[in-house]
Amino acid sequence: MTAIRGAWVAACLLVAPAALTAQAAGVEQRLEARGVPAGLAREVAAIAADASARGVPEGPLADKAIEGWAKQVPAPRIVSAVRRFAQEMSSAREAVRGAGIEVPSGQVIAAAAEAMRSGMRPEQVRTVVRAAAAADIAAPGLSVAAALSAQGLGGDQAVKIVVGAMRNHQSMAELLDLPSVAREMHDQGMSPGDIEHRILDGGGSGQQDGKRTGDHGDRPPSVPPTSGHDHETGHLIAR
Repeated sequence: MTAIRGAWVAACLLVAPAALTAQAAGVEQRLEARGVPAGLAREVAAIAADASARGVPEGPLADKAIEGWAKQVPAPRIVSAVRRFAQEMSSAREAVRGAGIEVPSGQVIAAAAEAMRSGMRPEQVRTVVRAAAAADIAAPGLSVAAALSAQGLGGDQAVKIVVGAMRNHQSMAELLDLPSVAREMHDQGMSPGDIEHRILDGGGSGQQDGKRTGDHGDRPPSVPPTSGHDHETGHLIAR
């Protein structure tokens, strides 16, 4: 039995580096296909492979590099940004796992990392994740909370608003429109505290003067617009 176990461990040690090499090659090819220079692609792929070995998804790291290159950011800054994002996602992954999702998706980890970068604390991230009825709702919930916080609402206020929307069975479209609603209230001269109370009291569910705002101007950029079908049927089911 000991000999069999030793052979199995040895086989794993041989397979794991090969798997990481294959993953790195995949990231490198993807980056080069998007026009990223070979040298930069190799550096980013190496960071992604190291992050993957720690349970951090590679996709968002590749996306970060592609975004930077598209914006003509110098290669050294792209490498630094990708390395920093890998560290942030590692911390975010632990925060999400602390909320009960043992193997969080790359989308949820990336959203948690962006939320924590905006100033949200790990416990606030966990609060949003726990309030989500399903893992795929956690990512947009975190993005909305981060967007609200960026508009001047405190982190606790932003989390209360998002958690309240989830528990009040608001639709996904209404959840994603909360930053637009909060922005309109701010432009009308309402204080952050008044905005929080108004939305939590049901006056900010994507409705203004009896109709939807509809422009989605402050919708978190990481969340795509929803369809009309989503407006009618995309309801959140609170725990």
